[in-house]
Amino acid sequence: MHHVRLALLRAMLAAAMIALPADLAAGSAATAPGDKAMLMDFSHVTSRARAEALVKRGELVKIRLLPKRFGGPNAPENTSYVPAGTEVALDFAHDRIAGLVDIKAVDRMTIKPEYRGKSKVPAAITYICHGAADKPPITITVNIW
Repeated sequence: MHHVRLALLRAMLAAAMIALPADLAAGSAATAPGDKAMLMDFSHVTSRARAEALVKRGELVKIRLLPKRFGGPNAPENTSYVPAGTEVALDFAHDRIAGLVDIKAVDRMTIKPEYRGKSKVPAAITYICHGAADKPPITITVNIW
């Protein structure tokens, strides 16, 4: 059973490392011929009140920076906001980290949200996963906008 889980984890990691086409990697949306892509911009969301208003409209969702499955508290300092749909990418990253924890490759983690300007919506969230002292950390970044 352990070998099967390890093989699945390796396959997931390999699939996640496949390069995206340049236009998708840059954050552009899929467009029809002749359309111009509109990049996401949440620089105007500079307060929790504005973020909560966008949550009510369905444009943003509230998340825990340290997810509940890893013991993250439901506290203001652990709360952030991301565009609706971003939870899929975050869940995928969290699943990868959980797999690393399961095989004992990771025993602690640092989470670094990166913001643009005064925005309350992170442009990216980086998970730095640490394990054995003689091994480099495993870094997973989810680019958001």
